[in-house]
Amino acid sequence: MSKLLKKSLVMATGVAAAITFGSAGAFSAIDMKVGYPTTADPQHDYAVKFVAEVKRRTNGEIAGRVFPTSQLGKIPRQVEGIQLGTQEAFFAPPGFLQGVNKAFQVADVPGFFADHAHAHRSLNDPAFKNPFNMLGADKGIISGNLWVYDGASYMATVPIGKLSDFKGLKIRVLATEIERLGVATLGATGVPIPFTSVVPSIQRKVVDGARTSLVVAAKAKFPTVTNHLTITNDYYIPCISAFSKVWLDKLSKKNRAIVLDTAEELSAWASARSGSFVGLMIEEWKKSGAKVAYLSDAEHKLHMSRLKPLGDQVFGKHKNPEIRKLYKILKASAERHDVR
Repeated sequence: MSKLLKKSLVMATGVAAAITFGSAGAFSAIDMKVGYPTTADPQHDYAVKFVAEVKRRTNGEIAGRVFPTSQLGKIPRQVEGIQLGTQEAFFAPPGFLQGVNKAFQVADVPGFFADHAHAHRSLNDPAFKNPFNMLGADKGIISGNLWVYDGASYMATVPIGKLSDFKGLKIRVLATEIERLGVATLGATGVPIPFTSVVPSIQRKVVDGARTSLVVAAKAKFPTVTNHLTITNDYYIPCISAFSKVWLDKLSKKNRAIVLDTAEELSAWASARSGSFVGLMIEEWKKSGAKVAYLSDAEHKLHMSRLKPLGDQVFGKHKNPEIRKLYKILKASAERHDVR
């Protein structure tokens, strides 16, 4: 081997080493910051498992870091970070992305699903999931999956054991038309309040309670200000894994596929993990001194019958054709996957 060739090989080896290793000799992996608003819950467990699995499948080429409790900033800032490529991943209910595309709200339709499993099957039907996951693509966001966090419940400062107990109450909801109208069918008033402001708002009597997941509410100290929990499961809260298109486009074809495929493959695990949390969190509510109630079968059936037409009203007749189309697909999927 000539001296020139030997020298070239040494230089090439040095360049490769410089790319692979930092100044301290450590492997320089691709960073993946994963932000989400919750902690010590199914979403956190999923994020930790996802990061570990991506690292394993890429042989350490992608090293993820989890940032629970909105450590990377308030939700709008994180969504913006995903679009700009300054944050790689954001895990949350798709309703938080309605500022990117209003059609993200369609997955929040109430009254459609019989239970947790029915919701997961319906949302993961490829006819719905595939176009839904691409809703933000033209604005820098690609979703990797859809999974079910929990059914909705009501937590309040007063007992709610039957539908008439809701009349006149002020209930915290997300800032969406479908949630506001859903609460209105109960005779209550929906008040949009950021999640982190719910506990102080209840303390100041701005609202009488909230409509959200009993799991995330338990972790967010709702039981310290509300001593009545009514489990209705009138709609099921989905979650997505939103990735920065700017970041994904920089990855090798292989690593990009690993990131998206891992998210997709873990969606069933995440839904099952969430389902197992519900029973544990109900016990946590009871331990806190809260009274746990359910609507009677007859009242629950009546409640769901009032909620179900809201989808047609809000999404089925929406001026946006993309929303109308996605809603029609989800409605058909829910009917197709209903095994009752």
